[in-house]
Amino acid sequence: MVGWRTALVVQGVTLGGRWIPVVAGLLDTPHDPQVGIRVGEHGESVILSDGTDLDLVVNLHEAIANRMRVEGDL
Repeated sequence: MVGWRTALVVQGVTLGGRWIPVVAGLLDTPHDPQVGIRVGEHGESVILSDGTDLDLVVNLHEAIANRMRVEGDL
């Protein structure tokens, strides 16, 4: 992998309360760009296979909706 073509970096918090960057975006690879994610400054970049990237978005959406229901915001 050469590097990130596009990336969105947000700050997450570990269960221990430590702030950590979470990166999602498009990774340049030797063959073609791939959707990827990385947790942590020195974490390994992971390519998400076709379909897995969409599953991740759906799972995040469901987790946010569930949290909102629990908190009474939905």
